[in-house]
Amino acid sequence: MIVELSQIPAEGLQVVFQESIRLAERGDTDRAACPVHAEVRLTKTGVGVAVRGHFHATLDLACSRCLEPFALALDEDFDVQYLPVQELGGDEEHGLSGADLDVAPLVEDRIDLAALLRENLLLSVPVQPVCREGCRGMCPRCGAPLNGGPCGCPPQRVDPRLQALAKIRPARPENA
Repeated sequence: MIVELSQIPAEGLQVVFQESIRLAERGDTDRAACPVHAEVRLTKTGVGVAVRGHFHATLDLACSRCLEPFALALDEDFDVQYLPVQELGGDEEHGLSGADLDVAPLVEDRIDLAALLRENLLLSVPVQPVCREGCRGMCPRCGAPLNGGPCGCPPQRVDPRLQALAKIRPARPENA
């Protein structure tokens, strides 16, 4: 969904829309498009446009530990400042601050809300998604999922040089 700068009145513009967003690149056909519902408020500032919004979606992912499919519900806010390219001063070199990370160039006086939504959706997906916190993963020998119980492989012999490590107990958190 494209919003022209001329469409934004002085009091701001509220946009509610649903967009189907593909998480994977064009060549990857394994992942289907995901419907994302978004509410966005666009407000003209003295220099650019402030975009504040919220989205929610349910993604079908594979667990990074056991490879089982699961649904991940996302419910996130985002806040971006669009500035004209000449205001960004892209020619000189300088370090980025935290405020610079939420700034985007305003190109041709239009804002692509679908691209903004896709970017924020991708930033919300965990690097290693897991189906649940206590997921036990897969057996390193046979590859069977361990969430349903042991796989039946014989117990692995522990190297006698490492047996002293088995006596070490993990530290308890201070607030436990």
